[in-house]
Amino acid sequence: MEKYLFTDGTNVIREVESREELQSLIQSSAEPAKVRIWIFRTNEWISIADFNKRASGQNSLVKKAEPVAEVKEPPKPPHRSAIPGYLKKTSIGIIGAAVIFLVYNFTRVTWRKASPLNVIAERPANTPEVNVDSLIETVEALRGQNLDKITRTNLRIRNTWPDLIQLQLTADRDISRDGSRYYNAEVSIDNSTGYNLDNAVVKLDVWKDNEVSGSDTIQFSSITYAALAKRKLEPVYRGGSISVSFISIKSKVFNFCYSSEKKSNYGNYNDRWFCRE
Repeated sequence: MEKYLFTDGTNVIREVESREELQSLIQSSAEPAKVRIWIFRTNEWISIADFNKRASGQNSLVKKAEPVAEVKEPPKPPHRSAIPGYLKKTSIGIIGAAVIFLVYNFTRVTWRKASPLNVIAERPANTPEVNVDSLIETVEALRGQNLDKITRTNLRIRNTWPDLIQLQLTADRDISRDGSRYYNAEVSIDNSTGYNLDNAVVKLDVWKDNEVSGSDTIQFSSITYAALAKRKLEPVYRGGSISVSFISIKSKVFNFCYSSEKKSNYGNYNDRWFCRE
């Protein structure tokens, strides 16, 4: 059965199933000269006159229309894709998923196992190395008497404490193009002064691009000289590197109070960290 599209100069395009229906629409048109017909097996709009010519051997649908001013051809019907709609949607979905997968694989961070971290705290800038023997001689000369053994020992410990109290950080490490991540971190204090330390406060700094990007504070108390004092840290730290340092240390037994914020206690540069608390 032949199929047609019909328009009479309006923006409405109708699909016609038979010549009889087409004839009825033409006969009811107010302006036959504006009528255009699309035969599905062709690829253009034609007038009634052209349609009648092509339908030679058959009766014309209507009488030949009077000449009128040229009118604008109606738009061609949209192209019908040979691919069903559901296949189009499926193809678009597959392509979209593939693009997302490629972008994810290209941009995701890939971590690789690296050698573990092992950091020992540097000597504080406010605690320079001291020739303790020379210092003791100076103190004895100023006092005009020799120091007793306990005083000598305590003075020696207070002035050389960075050599006797070692702060260490260990951690497992992974690396990627974005930097490093540190986990299973542990901070330990090795006290070899021969005395107990009452407490210590430690600062952990995470560095990125030569700047501190994050910090953590760890508290220790009752630090003996018989075993390492340890603290396991739960967080995963991310950055270029990690450092640890003492914020403060105190021990009443040998009159010792260290603070990273001070140059010296009581202005006594012969015995920087002497205190009675």
